[in-house]
Amino acid sequence: MRASLRSLPNLLGLFRIVATPFLFWLVVISDPVADLWAVALLIIMALSDMADGKIARHLNVVSPLGIFLDTISDKIFVAGVLIPMVQTGLLSGWVVFAIIVREFIVSGLRSFAAAEGIVISAGQLGKQKLVITVIALVWRLLAAHAERGGILGTVFDGLLQNLFGLWPIAMGLALLLTIVSGLEYLWNAFPLLKQSWAPRTKE
Repeated sequence: MRASLRSLPNLLGLFRIVATPFLFWLVVISDPVADLWAVALLIIMALSDMADGKIARHLNVVSPLGIFLDTISDKIFVAGVLIPMVQTGLLSGWVVFAIIVREFIVSGLRSFAAAEGIVISAGQLGKQKLVITVIALVWRLLAAHAERGGILGTVFDGLLQNLFGLWPIAMGLALLLTIVSGLEYLWNAFPLLKQSWAPRTKE
């Protein structure tokens, strides 16, 4: 039992990766019931992403595999919901492009720094960015559910539909935090990039 508990953080990271194709499929279906299932799964995946690091530190089981799974799984499941939302017309392609490019840049910077023996830890803005992005995606899916005649749009007509219609504000904030947090990573990595710009000569 203790061994299973110690493996929980890694299992949560693996869960997010394995569940991403199902999340992708739920969004592509473009059905009001599927929208609600996609919202539920997305929230569960986001909560597991917030929990696994804390569990690993609490149990003192932080490992290279756990760090790897935690680093890639959040990017995979966010991309897994962003891409089908473009395909189904729920989001503009340039919004998704900006978010995914930021992830590539940050991952590249952290890998480059790690190769130089330097750790660039996730900043507070980066953590807030993920939370706001998930909220914005959930908001957009709920708006799509209402637009397609889903039960929430039918039962809670009026005020709730107007509230769903404000999803661009949340998405705009998520995009702003995406850009600002990406610039923060670049700023922190700039001394290392500047130092490594000139080719190194062999002695």
